[in-house]
Amino acid sequence: MENFEKLGVIGRGAYGICYLCQPKNDRLRHKVVIKTVLVDFRTKTEENEIQREAHVLSRLAHPNVISFYKFFITNGILHMVMEYAEGGTMEQFIQDQKGCYLSEDMVLYYFTQLTLALDYIHSKKILHRDLKTQNILLNRKRTIVKLADFGIAKELSTRDVASTMIGTPNYLSPEICEGRKYDNKSDLWSLGCILYELIELKRAFDGDSFPSIVLKITTGKVEPMIREMSDKLRELVNVLLSMNEKKRPSAKEILTSPLVLPKCLSLHLDLGRIDWPAKSQFVARPGTVTPAPSSNSEQRHTTTATMVPSAASYSNHVTTLTAPTQTLRASLPLDFYLHPESFASR
Repeated sequence: MENFEKLGVIGRGAYGICYLCQPKNDRLRHKVVIKTVLVDFRTKTEENEIQREAHVLSRLAHPNVISFYKFFITNGILHMVMEYAEGGTMEQFIQDQKGCYLSEDMVLYYFTQLTLALDYIHSKKILHRDLKTQNILLNRKRTIVKLADFGIAKELSTRDVASTMIGTPNYLSPEICEGRKYDNKSDLWSLGCILYELIELKRAFDGDSFPSIVLKITTGKVEPMIREMSDKLRELVNVLLSMNEKKRPSAKEILTSPLVLPKCLSLHLDLGRIDWPAKSQFVARPGTVTPAPSSNSEQRHTTTATMVPSAASYSNHVTTLTAPTQTLRASLPLDFYLHPESFASR
Protein backbone atom coordinates (compact mmCIF):
# COMPACT_ATOMS: atom_id res chain seq x y z
CA MET A 1 0.00 0.00 0.00
CA GLU A 2 3.03 2.29 0.18
CA ASN A 3 2.56 2.95 -3.56
CA PHE A 4 -0.94 4.35 -2.98
CA GLU A 5 -2.32 7.39 -1.19
CA LYS A 6 -5.53 6.72 0.74
CA LEU A 7 -8.23 9.34 0.13
CA GLY A 8 -10.94 7.84 2.30
CA VAL A 9 -13.21 4.88 3.04
CA ILE A 10 -16.03 4.35 0.54
CA GLY A 11 -17.47 1.06 1.74
CA ARG A 12 -17.38 -1.76 4.25
CA GLY A 13 -18.40 -5.35 3.59
CA ALA A 14 -18.60 -8.69 5.34
CA TYR A 15 -14.94 -9.43 4.69
CA GLY A 16 -13.17 -6.09 4.40
CA ILE A 17 -12.97 -2.36 3.71
CA CYS A 18 -12.92 -0.49 0.40
CA TYR A 19 -10.62 2.53 0.16
CA LEU A 20 -10.54 5.27 -2.46
CA CYS A 21 -6.89 5.69 -3.41
CA GLN A 22 -4.52 7.36 -5.86
CA PRO A 23 -1.30 5.76 -7.16
CA LYS A 24 1.68 7.86 -6.09
CA ASN A 25 3.68 7.09 -9.23
CA ASP A 26 0.85 7.96 -11.65
CA ARG A 27 1.26 11.47 -13.04
CA LEU A 28 -2.42 11.59 -13.97
CA ARG A 29 -3.35 10.45 -10.44
CA HIS A 30 -6.23 8.28 -11.57
CA LYS A 31 -8.37 7.20 -8.65
CA VAL A 32 -8.79 3.51 -7.91
CA VAL A 33 -10.63 1.42 -5.33
CA ILE A 34 -8.62 -0.93 -3.16
CA LYS A 35 -10.55 -3.60 -1.32
CA THR A 36 -8.57 -4.86 1.67
CA VAL A 37 -9.33 -8.16 3.35
CA LEU A 38 -7.56 -9.70 6.33
CA VAL A 39 -6.60 -13.26 5.43
CA ASP A 40 -4.54 -14.12 8.51
CA PHE A 41 -6.21 -16.01 11.37
CA ARG A 42 -8.95 -17.32 9.10
CA THR A 43 -9.88 -20.89 8.26
CA LYS A 44 -8.91 -22.34 4.91
CA THR A 45 -12.55 -22.19 3.79
CA GLU A 46 -12.76 -18.49 4.66
CA GLU A 47 -9.52 -17.77 2.81
CA ASN A 48 -10.89 -19.51 -0.27
CA GLU A 49 -14.08 -17.44 -0.07
CA ILE A 50 -12.09 -14.22 0.22
CA GLN A 51 -9.80 -15.01 -2.70
CA ARG A 52 -12.70 -16.13 -4.92
CA GLU A 53 -13.59 -12.57 -5.86
CA ALA A 54 -10.01 -11.83 -6.95
CA HIS A 55 -9.96 -15.01 -9.02
CA VAL A 56 -13.32 -14.24 -10.66
CA LEU A 57 -12.50 -10.59 -11.43
CA SER A 58 -9.09 -11.46 -12.86
CA ARG A 59 -10.82 -13.49 -15.59
CA LEU A 60 -13.32 -10.83 -16.63
CA ALA A 61 -12.85 -8.09 -19.23
CA HIS A 62 -15.99 -6.32 -20.43
CA PRO A 63 -17.05 -2.66 -20.85
CA ASN A 64 -19.96 -3.18 -18.45
CA VAL A 65 -18.07 -5.07 -15.74
CA ILE A 66 -15.93 -3.20 -13.21
CA SER A 67 -12.26 -3.48 -14.22
CA PHE A 68 -9.86 -5.44 -12.05
CA TYR A 69 -6.24 -4.26 -12.18
CA LYS A 70 -4.26 -6.46 -9.80
CA PHE A 71 -4.09 -7.94 -6.33
CA PHE A 72 -1.32 -8.43 -3.80
CA ILE A 73 -0.88 -9.62 -0.22
CA THR A 74 1.12 -7.69 2.38
CA ASN A 75 1.23 -8.31 6.13
CA GLY A 76 -1.53 -10.89 5.91
CA ILE A 77 -3.91 -8.52 4.08
CA LEU A 78 -5.21 -9.16 0.57
CA HIS A 79 -5.44 -5.99 -1.55
CA MET A 80 -7.57 -5.93 -4.72
CA VAL A 81 -7.07 -2.89 -6.95
CA MET A 82 -10.14 -2.12 -9.04
CA GLU A 83 -11.71 0.56 -11.20
CA TYR A 84 -13.37 3.50 -9.46
CA ALA A 85 -16.85 4.36 -10.69
CA GLU A 86 -17.44 8.02 -9.83
CA GLY A 87 -21.18 8.03 -10.56
CA GLY A 88 -22.09 5.97 -7.50
CA THR A 89 -24.61 3.13 -7.41
CA MET A 90 -27.77 2.61 -9.41
CA GLU A 91 -29.64 2.55 -6.11
CA GLN A 92 -28.57 6.14 -5.45
CA PHE A 93 -29.33 7.08 -9.06
CA ILE A 94 -32.91 5.80 -8.67
CA GLN A 95 -33.32 7.67 -5.40
CA ASP A 96 -32.06 10.86 -7.05
CA GLN A 97 -34.98 10.74 -9.51
CA LYS A 98 -37.25 11.75 -6.59
CA GLY A 99 -40.31 10.17 -8.19
CA CYS A 100 -39.70 11.52 -11.69
CA TYR A 101 -40.00 8.49 -13.97
CA LEU A 102 -37.25 7.59 -16.42
CA SER A 103 -38.37 7.40 -20.01
CA GLU A 104 -38.73 3.93 -21.50
CA ASP A 105 -35.77 4.66 -23.79
CA MET A 106 -33.56 5.45 -20.81
CA VAL A 107 -34.78 2.37 -18.91
CA LEU A 108 -33.83 0.18 -21.85
CA TYR A 109 -30.50 1.99 -22.18
CA TYR A 110 -29.41 0.96 -18.68
CA PHE A 111 -31.13 -2.42 -18.79
CA THR A 112 -29.40 -3.40 -22.04
CA GLN A 113 -25.95 -2.64 -20.67
CA LEU A 114 -26.68 -4.67 -17.56
CA THR A 115 -27.95 -7.57 -19.66
CA LEU A 116 -24.76 -7.45 -21.75
CA ALA A 117 -22.70 -7.73 -18.58
CA LEU A 118 -24.83 -10.59 -17.27
CA ASP A 119 -24.63 -12.48 -20.56
CA TYR A 120 -20.86 -12.12 -20.47
CA ILE A 121 -20.37 -13.53 -16.97
CA HIS A 122 -22.83 -16.35 -17.69
CA SER A 123 -20.78 -17.23 -20.77
CA LYS A 124 -17.87 -17.68 -18.33
CA LYS A 125 -19.98 -20.11 -16.28
CA ILE A 126 -20.23 -17.61 -13.42
CA LEU A 127 -23.32 -16.75 -11.38
CA HIS A 128 -23.35 -13.37 -9.73
CA ARG A 129 -25.89 -14.40 -7.04
CA ASP A 130 -26.16 -10.92 -5.53
CA LEU A 131 -27.42 -8.83 -8.42
CA LYS A 132 -29.02 -5.66 -7.02
CA THR A 133 -29.00 -1.92 -7.59
CA GLN A 134 -26.42 -1.45 -4.83
CA ASN A 135 -23.96 -3.60 -6.81
CA ILE A 136 -24.42 -1.74 -10.10
CA LEU A 137 -22.08 1.21 -10.48
CA LEU A 138 -22.09 4.14 -12.90
CA ASN A 139 -19.40 6.31 -14.45
CA ARG A 140 -19.11 10.01 -13.61
CA LYS A 141 -21.67 11.08 -16.24
CA ARG A 142 -23.89 8.16 -15.31
CA THR A 143 -23.96 6.92 -18.87
CA ILE A 144 -22.14 3.58 -18.43
CA VAL A 145 -23.30 0.71 -16.25
CA LYS A 146 -20.66 -1.31 -14.39
CA LEU A 147 -21.54 -4.61 -12.73
CA ALA A 148 -19.57 -4.99 -9.50
CA ASP A 149 -19.18 -6.88 -6.22
CA PHE A 150 -18.49 -10.49 -7.12
CA GLY A 151 -17.81 -11.39 -3.48
CA ILE A 152 -20.40 -14.17 -3.48
CA ALA A 153 -20.19 -15.09 -7.17
CA LYS A 154 -20.02 -18.78 -7.95
CA GLU A 155 -18.40 -20.55 -10.86
CA LEU A 156 -20.46 -23.34 -12.38
CA SER A 157 -19.29 -26.36 -14.30
CA THR A 158 -21.31 -27.42 -17.31
CA ARG A 159 -24.93 -28.26 -16.35
CA ASP A 160 -24.11 -27.58 -12.71
CA VAL A 161 -26.52 -25.92 -10.30
CA ALA A 162 -25.98 -24.18 -6.99
CA SER A 163 -27.92 -24.66 -3.81
CA THR A 164 -26.55 -22.09 -1.36
CA MET A 165 -29.04 -19.76 0.29
CA ILE A 166 -27.34 -16.44 -0.37
CA GLY A 167 -28.10 -12.97 -1.73
CA THR A 168 -30.07 -9.85 -0.89
CA PRO A 169 -33.64 -10.63 0.28
CA ASN A 170 -35.49 -8.23 -2.04
CA TYR A 171 -33.88 -9.73 -5.14
CA LEU A 172 -33.89 -13.43 -4.19
CA SER A 173 -35.48 -15.79 -6.70
CA PRO A 174 -38.33 -18.13 -5.67
CA GLU A 175 -36.12 -21.19 -6.13
CA ILE A 176 -33.57 -19.81 -3.67
CA CYS A 177 -36.26 -18.86 -1.15
CA GLU A 178 -37.69 -22.38 -1.36
CA GLY A 179 -34.29 -23.99 -0.93
CA ARG A 180 -34.30 -25.53 -4.39
CA LYS A 181 -31.27 -25.83 -6.64
CA TYR A 182 -30.77 -22.94 -9.02
CA ASP A 183 -28.71 -21.85 -12.01
CA ASN A 184 -28.22 -18.68 -14.08
CA LYS A 185 -32.00 -18.21 -14.36
CA SER A 186 -31.85 -17.03 -10.74
CA ASP A 187 -29.74 -14.05 -11.89
CA LEU A 188 -32.41 -13.40 -14.54
CA TRP A 189 -35.04 -13.09 -11.81
CA SER A 190 -32.85 -10.48 -10.09
CA LEU A 191 -32.47 -8.72 -13.44
CA GLY A 192 -36.26 -8.58 -13.69
CA CYS A 193 -36.42 -7.02 -10.22
CA ILE A 194 -33.95 -4.35 -11.32
CA LEU A 195 -35.89 -3.66 -14.53
CA TYR A 196 -39.05 -3.26 -12.44
CA GLU A 197 -37.18 -0.84 -10.16
CA LEU A 198 -35.94 1.25 -13.10
CA ILE A 199 -39.52 1.52 -14.36
CA GLU A 200 -41.40 2.10 -11.11
CA LEU A 201 -38.58 3.64 -9.01
CA LYS A 202 -39.45 1.21 -6.22
CA ARG A 203 -38.69 -2.41 -5.42
CA ALA A 204 -40.78 -5.18 -6.87
CA PHE A 205 -40.76 -7.09 -3.57
CA ASP A 206 -40.50 -5.17 -0.33
CA GLY A 207 -41.60 -5.61 3.25
CA ASP A 208 -40.90 -4.92 6.89
CA SER A 209 -39.06 -8.18 7.53
CA PHE A 210 -37.18 -10.97 5.79
CA PRO A 211 -40.09 -13.47 6.14
CA SER A 212 -42.63 -11.01 4.70
CA ILE A 213 -40.42 -10.38 1.67
CA VAL A 214 -39.83 -14.11 1.13
CA LEU A 215 -43.58 -14.76 1.35
CA LYS A 216 -44.27 -12.20 -1.37
CA ILE A 217 -41.57 -13.71 -3.59
CA THR A 218 -42.67 -17.34 -3.19
CA THR A 219 -46.30 -16.41 -3.89
CA GLY A 220 -45.43 -14.14 -6.81
CA LYS A 221 -47.07 -11.17 -5.13
CA VAL A 222 -45.27 -8.41 -7.02
CA GLU A 223 -46.19 -4.78 -6.41
CA PRO A 224 -48.53 -3.62 -9.24
CA MET A 225 -46.95 -1.47 -11.96
CA ILE A 226 -48.88 1.80 -12.18
CA ARG A 227 -47.02 3.86 -14.76
CA GLU A 228 -47.67 3.85 -18.47
CA MET A 229 -45.34 1.76 -20.60
CA SER A 230 -45.33 -0.24 -23.80
CA ASP A 231 -46.89 -3.70 -23.79
CA LYS A 232 -43.56 -5.21 -24.84
CA LEU A 233 -41.75 -3.74 -21.84
CA ARG A 234 -44.47 -4.89 -19.46
CA GLU A 235 -44.30 -8.39 -20.94
CA LEU A 236 -40.52 -8.42 -20.51
CA VAL A 237 -40.91 -7.68 -16.79
CA ASN A 238 -43.54 -10.40 -16.45
CA VAL A 239 -41.50 -13.07 -18.20
CA LEU A 240 -38.37 -12.27 -16.15
CA LEU A 241 -40.42 -12.52 -12.95
CA SER A 242 -41.95 -15.84 -13.94
CA MET A 243 -42.30 -18.20 -10.99
CA ASN A 244 -41.19 -21.05 -13.26
CA GLU A 245 -37.49 -20.44 -13.90
CA LYS A 246 -37.64 -22.47 -17.12
CA LYS A 247 -39.91 -19.80 -18.65
CA ARG A 248 -37.41 -17.00 -18.03
CA PRO A 249 -35.35 -16.14 -21.12
CA SER A 250 -31.56 -16.23 -21.01
CA ALA A 251 -29.57 -13.01 -21.22
CA LYS A 252 -28.69 -13.78 -24.82
CA GLU A 253 -32.33 -14.35 -25.74
CA ILE A 254 -33.19 -10.97 -24.23
CA LEU A 255 -30.44 -9.24 -26.21
CA THR A 256 -31.75 -10.68 -29.47
CA SER A 257 -35.40 -9.87 -28.76
CA PRO A 258 -37.18 -7.21 -30.87
CA LEU A 259 -37.47 -4.86 -27.89
CA VAL A 260 -33.83 -4.88 -26.80
CA LEU A 261 -31.85 -5.61 -29.98
CA PRO A 262 -32.20 -2.10 -31.48
CA LYS A 263 -30.89 -0.56 -28.25
CA CYS A 264 -28.12 -3.14 -28.12
CA LEU A 265 -27.03 -2.26 -31.65
CA SER A 266 -27.11 1.48 -30.94
CA LEU A 267 -24.66 1.18 -28.02
CA HIS A 268 -21.18 1.99 -29.24
CA LEU A 269 -17.80 3.09 -27.88
CA ASP A 270 -16.34 6.52 -28.65
CA LEU A 271 -12.95 7.24 -27.05
CA GLY A 272 -13.69 4.86 -24.22
CA ARG A 273 -17.22 6.10 -23.56
CA ILE A 274 -20.63 4.79 -24.51
CA ASP A 275 -22.42 7.65 -26.24
CA TRP A 276 -26.07 8.41 -25.75
CA PRO A 277 -28.44 11.15 -26.82
CA ALA A 278 -28.73 14.37 -24.82
CA LYS A 279 -30.05 14.00 -21.28
CA SER A 280 -33.08 16.12 -22.12
CA GLN A 281 -34.23 13.42 -24.51
CA PHE A 282 -34.61 10.99 -21.62
CA VAL A 283 -36.62 13.15 -19.19
CA ALA A 284 -40.12 11.99 -18.35
CA ARG A 285 -42.54 13.74 -16.00
CA PRO A 286 -44.03 11.80 -13.06
CA GLY A 287 -46.78 9.51 -14.22
CA THR A 288 -45.96 9.92 -17.90
CA VAL A 289 -43.63 8.36 -20.44
CA THR A 290 -42.07 10.77 -22.85
CA PRO A 291 -40.52 9.08 -25.90
CA ALA A 292 -37.06 10.29 -26.83
CA PRO A 293 -37.22 12.57 -29.89
CA SER A 294 -35.27 11.43 -32.90
CA SER A 295 -32.04 13.13 -33.96
CA ASN A 296 -29.77 12.94 -36.99
CA SER A 297 -27.48 10.46 -35.27
CA GLU A 298 -30.24 8.18 -34.06
CA GLN A 299 -31.31 5.18 -36.07
CA ARG A 300 -34.96 4.22 -36.46
CA HIS A 301 -35.82 0.58 -36.08
CA THR A 302 -39.25 -0.87 -36.68
CA THR A 303 -40.65 -4.13 -35.40
CA THR A 304 -43.72 -6.08 -36.32
CA ALA A 305 -43.43 -8.64 -33.51
CA THR A 306 -44.39 -8.23 -29.88
CA MET A 307 -42.67 -9.52 -26.77
CA VAL A 308 -43.99 -12.93 -25.77
CA PRO A 309 -43.80 -14.46 -22.29
CA SER A 310 -41.71 -17.49 -23.10
CA ALA A 311 -38.02 -18.06 -23.67
CA ALA A 312 -38.49 -20.07 -26.86
CA SER A 313 -40.58 -17.36 -28.50
CA TYR A 314 -37.82 -14.74 -28.30
CA SER A 315 -35.66 -16.28 -31.00
CA ASN A 316 -38.70 -17.05 -33.17
CA HIS A 317 -39.53 -13.37 -33.53
CA VAL A 318 -36.05 -11.94 -34.11
CA THR A 319 -36.31 -12.24 -37.89
CA THR A 320 -39.11 -9.68 -37.97
CA LEU A 321 -36.73 -6.88 -37.02
CA THR A 322 -35.93 -4.72 -40.03
CA ALA A 323 -32.38 -3.57 -40.64
CA PRO A 324 -31.39 0.05 -39.92
CA THR A 325 -31.38 2.33 -42.93
CA GLN A 326 -27.81 3.52 -42.44
CA THR A 327 -24.62 2.57 -40.63
CA LEU A 328 -24.23 3.68 -37.03
CA ARG A 329 -21.41 6.17 -36.47
CA ALA A 330 -18.33 4.66 -34.81
CA SER A 331 -20.33 1.53 -34.02
CA LEU A 332 -18.82 -1.80 -33.04
CA PRO A 333 -20.26 -5.23 -33.84
CA LEU A 334 -22.61 -6.77 -31.31
CA ASP A 335 -20.12 -9.58 -30.69
CA PHE A 336 -17.70 -7.03 -29.18
CA TYR A 337 -20.07 -6.69 -26.24
CA LEU A 338 -21.13 -10.33 -26.06
CA HIS A 339 -17.61 -11.77 -26.40
CA PRO A 340 -15.04 -8.95 -26.08
CA GLU A 341 -12.18 -11.34 -25.37
CA SER A 342 -12.29 -12.56 -28.98
CA PHE A 343 -11.37 -9.05 -30.14
CA ALA A 344 -8.36 -8.71 -27.85
CA SER A 345 -6.02 -10.54 -30.23
CA ARG A 346 -7.15 -8.75 -33.39
